[in-house]
Amino acid sequence: MVHELRIKNFLSFKEETVISFEASKDTFKEDSLLVTMNDGTRLSRIAIIYGANASGKSNLLEVFEYLFWFWKRKTDDQDAPTGVEPFALDKDTPSQPTEFELKLYVNDKKYVYQLILTSKDVLSEKLFVYNTNQPSLLMNRELVEGNTALKFNPVLIKVPAAVKEELTAKCLKNMSVFAARKAVNGNFGEIDDVRNWMINHTLPVIDLGQKMFNYAERKMLEDPETKKHLLEFSHNIGLNIEDMAVEKDYMPLTPEMIQFMQASGRLSEENVSKLNKDPKMPNGFKTDFVVSVNNIRGKEIYTLPKSSQSEGTLRSMGVETALYVAEQNNKLLPIDEIETSMHPLLLKYMIKSFLKAPSKSQLLLTTHYDPLFTAADDYLRKDSFWLMDKEENGNSILYSLVSKNGVNKMRSLQRAYLNNKLGALPKIADF
Repeated sequence: MVHELRIKNFLSFKEETVISFEASKDTFKEDSLLVTMNDGTRLSRIAIIYGANASGKSNLLEVFEYLFWFWKRKTDDQDAPTGVEPFALDKDTPSQPTEFELKLYVNDKKYVYQLILTSKDVLSEKLFVYNTNQPSLLMNRELVEGNTALKFNPVLIKVPAAVKEELTAKCLKNMSVFAARKAVNGNFGEIDDVRNWMINHTLPVIDLGQKMFNYAERKMLEDPETKKHLLEFSHNIGLNIEDMAVEKDYMPLTPEMIQFMQASGRLSEENVSKLNKDPKMPNGFKTDFVVSVNNIRGKEIYTLPKSSQSEGTLRSMGVETALYVAEQNNKLLPIDEIETSMHPLLLKYMIKSFLKAPSKSQLLLTTHYDPLFTAADDYLRKDSFWLMDKEENGNSILYSLVSKNGVNKMRSLQRAYLNNKLGALPKIADF
């Protein structure tokens, strides 16, 4: 589980910015909404960020998206850029390094990962472990005279010299140790545990442009339990869907099309031979909805194509699929503007259902939907809410709701927010 993320000089975050899932001392619904680690740290399963358009909310999700990508991204070109984007609205920051620090729990043990890099090089990459109340350095990677220098704590992990040498050689100056480790045989103990979390316990950011039902279709084909869950979800939200028939869709290819793809270098001789025998290529998924209606003749069943369903229905089923996958596999799931195409009661149902499930999964949400504030002290806690503002110099600043003075005395957080008592509102001129 994620404990805390610190960032500096990345996208709109010029100064150090912190997002934390650690709960306040408030005991409200701590048994159902919090997960307590072995060391007593209490972590929330949800963080919700409010802010005006262009305040930096989506950029915060992009921090996680960048790290997810960088941990897995392997390159053979040491001159390829690292992909990091420093704060651009200052003449000095583009030449300064970007810094990340992630505190997380893996197998109930606390780790701290630190990454400092420029657009060209990784300057430092460290991993600490808490076996006591104090952190111990497990791995230390530095840039020395333009090359990767890698050290392991011999008290905590035994890495043969030959394995260390191979990993050092494969870890180019512009990539993560965790990406290079994939190409090296050996046992790296707790480092592998952390790498496993980074790769297998995070989900990509859900943004506004994604066709989420395509994700649902793929997951239903992979896992019958996902389809079962979505049918139950459909029933619980009042949809009359009895079944969904999902199959892969294919586009037929003419000989001319195959010849063109071969000439453009997009096909190997082996693939050309396969296509000549079976001239078709994958084209997404085809789903038919089996729906029931009650009329003067009683209950009747009809089959309708995917195109008959509203965008809101399809998106909600796709997002629910991601929530289910996160919940079942203890994953972190970031979602940008979760309320998009969602009825307020549907949104409430989806969040409540996710939080009720016993899991170590976590949600990181951005939203403009102010009625969610009414859920504080209902099915959410006040420490689940965060607010984002942007300063005149372009720097995004993030702060927790519970850091605001007098918040516990406010009768309506929604009204206080709309009356600009909490900040994080757009600065719109009177008209």
